[in-house]
Amino acid sequence: MDPSSLERLRQVLESGWIGLGPVTKQFEQELAHSDWVGKHPVAVNSGTAALHLALVVADVPEGSAVIVPANTFVSTASVALQHKCRVILADIERATGNIDLESVRDILDTEPDVGAVIAVHYSGIPCDIAGLDEISRQYGVPVIEDCAHAIGSVWQGRPMSESPHIQAYSFHATKALALGEGGCVTFNDRASAERAKRLRRLGIDMSTRSWANPYDIPELGFKYNMGDIAAAVGLGQLASLPDKLQKRWSIVQRYRERLAGTPVELVCEAGDSDRTGGFAVPVLVKDRERVRKELDAAGIESEIYFRPLGAFPLHATRATPVAELFSRDVICLPVHPLISLDEVDYVCDRLSESVV
Repeated sequence: MDPSSLERLRQVLESGWIGLGPVTKQFEQELAHSDWVGKHPVAVNSGTAALHLALVVADVPEGSAVIVPANTFVSTASVALQHKCRVILADIERATGNIDLESVRDILDTEPDVGAVIAVHYSGIPCDIAGLDEISRQYGVPVIEDCAHAIGSVWQGRPMSESPHIQAYSFHATKALALGEGGCVTFNDRASAERAKRLRRLGIDMSTRSWANPYDIPELGFKYNMGDIAAAVGLGQLASLPDKLQKRWSIVQRYRERLAGTPVELVCEAGDSDRTGGFAVPVLVKDRERVRKELDAAGIESEIYFRPLGAFPLHATRATPVAELFSRDVICLPVHPLISLDEVDYVCDRLSESVV
């Protein structure tokens, strides 16, 4: 853990105020002054909670349908079911791993009751945010961005803070900003953020507090708030976050340079002015099981992060053939702050030998 986090954590524990309090507010303010996340961040206890709050604050009607990409973690779809919506799976682009906008348009043209689109920035590779905004305006449906992997991502040369959509971030232990558990949801207007702040703590409104009335609850909410312990851990990491993101980017670049011209198929950004946040380094290979076993024998750990959502009991039946094939070919290579570029070269050499 960052030494600054340890000191801030000590101060919180000694203060005796360990729940939602002044340190959480400070963490939100520091996030708001950065370009790493969207505007008006509201700190919550997980990225899943952030996604669910996004659906609620966007006023997505219960009973409507929510479009999600087939290539994502189950949380992206489970929050729609939690919100009493049905899930419709969109297919993905093989080149980026992101939601295919033509698939989204086809669904919107044939399904009459779509209440929202959730787009995922797969492994930190930015989606076509401008294209999503065009779809939102044309069809009159809100777009919510699942930014669990995307802190520090750049789309068309612009930071994530410039997106016009509601965004949900994860600060899980595996992320670049790692609180253990935590996240935030961001909005383009302050009123929505204030509503989310009430809803994250059971809908409690303290503005009416008086001697005789401790609080009101004009709208029932959830137990989603972050506490000051987690916020202290996050605050301690913010100063070093730019260096961590740059290190991840340099690792991704080294992989791509070394694997260029090999039979390994790279999964990467759609445009030169886009940049991944570097959560993972996904590549596509044939005969994946053999390749992974050979990497394991060479002391190299690889991951398969997602099965396509159609494999789970979500009652989502639309076919997603690109996502199905992608899920059979994809592996994610090691990326973390302690890996050296020499070790990246070793991984690339062993992988190139395996796929020949």
